Amino acid sequence: MSKLVALPAPLLQQLKDETAAAAWFAALGEPFTGGDRADAEAYAASLDVGALELGQAHDWPEAERVLQAPDWSKEWWDREEAARRALLAEAQKHHPERALWTALTELTTATGEIVHGKAAAAVARMGGAAKASIHVAAGAASQAVYQLALARLVQAPSSPFESKFRLFAAGRWPLGVVGTRLVLF
Repeated sequence: MSKLVALPAPLLQQLKDETAAAAWFAALGEPFTGGDRADAEAYAASLDVGALELGQAHDWPEAERVLQAPDWSKEWWDREEAARRALLAEAQKHHPERALWTALTELTTATGEIVHGKAAAAVARMGGAAKASIHVAAGAASQAVYQLALARLVQAPSSPFESKFRLFAAGRWPLGVVGTRLVLF
């Protein structure tokens, strides 16, 4: 077993700063940029679920339909979840359990406070969303920060969570894989 080391406070502070500066949900429905496309391609490639087209949800009702699509990819979800579990197991080998869980809880709680308001603002700006969509969007964003924290704590820059976070930070919401398309909002 590895020697346990304290959590790197500067790394966690940097992630908090990035979270506070991100343009959460500000580009929903807007045309993709070159950066959006590059990050989406990197995210899809790192999950190794095969060739995917990039799709877009243009409004909240369309995003809600994507999230409920019958051909929503369980394989994509399972790959992402396996990556998260592997990173968590690695982090637990190197950091005191209580400190790790406390830091992750504090980070996701602070993130939740930021992104819930940003999701509500995006709904108000665009209209047409079910009230629950605010919570779903905020939960997805908080999860992305949690996943990125794990990747950075174990120094895994090639994880899918770097590019996934960059999509969120650029104002997008990666909704998931439906059929053979990675759909962003």
